[in-house]
Amino acid sequence: MKLVILRVIYFEGRVVLEGEQIDTLEQHGRELIQKGYAKEQEEAHLVIEPEPELEPKKNIKAKKEK
Repeated sequence: MKLVILRVIYFEGRVVLEGEQIDTLEQHGRELIQKGYAKEQEEAHLVIEPEPELEPKKNIKAKKEK
Protein backbone atom coordinates (compact mmCIF):
# COMPACT_ATOMS: atom_id res chain seq x y z
CA MET A 1 0.00 0.00 0.00
CA LYS A 2 1.38 3.38 -0.98
CA LEU A 3 0.99 6.18 1.55
CA VAL A 4 1.82 9.86 1.88
CA ILE A 5 3.09 10.70 5.36
CA LEU A 6 1.24 13.45 7.25
CA ARG A 7 3.33 13.39 10.45
CA VAL A 8 6.95 12.50 11.05
CA ILE A 9 7.30 8.76 11.75
CA TYR A 10 10.07 6.23 12.20
CA PHE A 11 9.74 3.63 9.45
CA GLU A 12 12.16 0.87 8.40
CA GLY A 13 15.06 2.29 10.38
CA ARG A 14 14.77 5.89 9.23
CA VAL A 15 12.77 9.03 9.95
CA VAL A 16 10.19 9.78 7.28
CA LEU A 17 9.12 13.42 6.99
CA GLU A 18 5.76 14.93 6.06
CA GLY A 19 4.96 14.67 2.38
CA GLU A 20 7.25 11.71 1.72
CA GLN A 21 5.81 8.56 0.21
CA ILE A 22 6.26 5.06 1.59
CA ASP A 23 5.19 1.59 0.55
CA THR A 24 4.00 -0.71 3.32
CA LEU A 25 1.74 -3.68 3.98
CA GLU A 26 -2.03 -3.20 3.85
CA GLN A 27 -2.64 -3.69 7.59
CA HIS A 28 0.19 -1.37 8.65
CA GLY A 29 -1.01 1.25 6.16
CA ARG A 30 -4.57 1.11 7.53
CA GLU A 31 -3.21 1.59 11.06
CA LEU A 32 -1.19 4.64 10.03
CA ILE A 33 -4.23 6.13 8.29
CA GLN A 34 -6.48 5.46 11.30
CA LYS A 35 -3.97 7.15 13.63
CA GLY A 36 -3.72 10.16 11.32
CA TYR A 37 -0.07 9.63 10.45
CA ALA A 38 -0.65 9.04 6.75
CA LYS A 39 -3.13 9.13 3.91
CA GLU A 40 -3.47 6.82 0.95
CA GLN A 41 -1.58 8.00 -2.09
CA GLU A 42 -3.90 9.20 -4.78
CA GLU A 43 -3.07 7.37 -7.96
CA ALA A 44 -2.71 9.51 -11.01
CA HIS A 45 -5.04 8.12 -13.58
CA LEU A 46 -4.03 9.12 -17.01
CA VAL A 47 -7.02 9.60 -19.21
CA ILE A 48 -6.16 8.54 -22.67
CA GLU A 49 -8.79 9.65 -25.08
CA PRO A 50 -9.15 7.47 -28.12
CA GLU A 51 -8.32 9.09 -31.39
CA PRO A 52 -11.44 10.15 -33.23
CA GLU A 53 -12.38 7.71 -35.89
CA LEU A 54 -12.10 9.01 -39.37
CA GLU A 55 -15.27 8.82 -41.34
CA PRO A 56 -15.07 5.93 -43.75
CA LYS A 57 -14.52 7.03 -47.28
CA LYS A 58 -17.61 6.56 -49.33
CA ASN A 59 -17.18 4.77 -52.58
CA ILE A 60 -17.85 7.55 -55.01
CA LYS A 61 -17.83 6.24 -58.49
CA ALA A 62 -17.77 8.58 -61.41
CA LYS A 63 -20.84 8.25 -63.49
CA LYS A 64 -20.11 6.66 -66.78
CA GLU A 65 -21.32 8.70 -69.64
CA LYS A 66 -22.93 6.72 -72.44
